[in-house]
Amino acid sequence: MITLTIADLTLAVRVPDAIWETVLCQRFAVFAINGVPAWQVTLRHDPTLAADGQAWVRHDGPVTAFYRGASAGEIDLARRSAWVSVATAERAAAAVERVLAYILMQALPRRGDALLLHAAGIVRGGRGYVLAGPSGAGKTTAAGLAAGRGEVLCDENVIVMLDPATGWQVLSTPFWGHSTPPERVRRVNCRAPLHGIYLLTHAADFRCTRLAPAEAVMALLSTEKVAVERDESAEAWLAVADRLVTAVPVFRLEFRPTPELWDLLEQS
Repeated sequence: MITLTIADLTLAVRVPDAIWETVLCQRFAVFAINGVPAWQVTLRHDPTLAADGQAWVRHDGPVTAFYRGASAGEIDLARRSAWVSVATAERAAAAVERVLAYILMQALPRRGDALLLHAAGIVRGGRGYVLAGPSGAGKTTAAGLAAGRGEVLCDENVIVMLDPATGWQVLSTPFWGHSTPPERVRRVNCRAPLHGIYLLTHAADFRCTRLAPAEAVMALLSTEKVAVERDESAEAWLAVADRLVTAVPVFRLEFRPTPELWDLLEQS
C-alpha cells in the first residue's frame, strides 16, 4: 500500500504486490506522504481486460463506473472508496492517476476550499500563475516557455486552494499531460501564492483582458464540465469558484508562443 497526500487530501492505494507498488512509486513518489486516509483506492490485476474496447462512463447515484483502454473500475463518492483493474502493471500508474484526478475533481469543491483545474501552473518570482483552457488552448506551450524562467508545477492539472492564513494558493499535482514529452515531465510537490488566472487563446499578438467575476466563473466552467456532472458537485464547484474570482483576478489572455509572454504576465 502507498499513501498519497494531494492538496491536504490523503488517499491510500492498495496494490496487488510489491512490484506494482514500485511502478506507482515511480509516478507518485513526491506525493507519498503518510496521513490518515480519507479515501481508499484498490488496484486490481485483470489480464482479461481488452485494450481496444469502446470507452464508456456510467453514473448511478454517487457511483461512477468506467472502462477505458484496458482499465475498468468504480468510484463511490459516498463511501469514499474506489477500485480500478488493469491488464498489465505498465498500465497501472496511468489508470490510478485517472481515478485520483476524478476523486480530487469531485471531492475538493465539496470540501469547500479548493478546485482541481484543467490548467498549467508556473511559479515565477515567488508568484503562482494559473494558465487555464481546454485542450489545444496552449497550456503545454506556455509551460514550455517557462523553461529557465520559472518552475513548472504541472502542464495539465493544478489545484487552487484557499489557505485561511495566507489566501489563495496554486498547488502542483502529478497529473501531467499524456502527450507531454517524458523529458519535460518533472513532478514536484509544492505550492505558491496565487497571483492570477489566465484563460488562454492562441493569437497573432498579445492581449490581456480582465474578466468580471461572473464572466470569470463561466469561463472557468467552460473548461471544467466534468467537475459539475452531479448537482451536489456543481453547487459546491460554483460556490468555491465564486469565492476564488472575488479574491483573485482572472484574465482572458490572447498570446503568441514567445518568451514575451512572461513579461506581459508580470505586468498584469
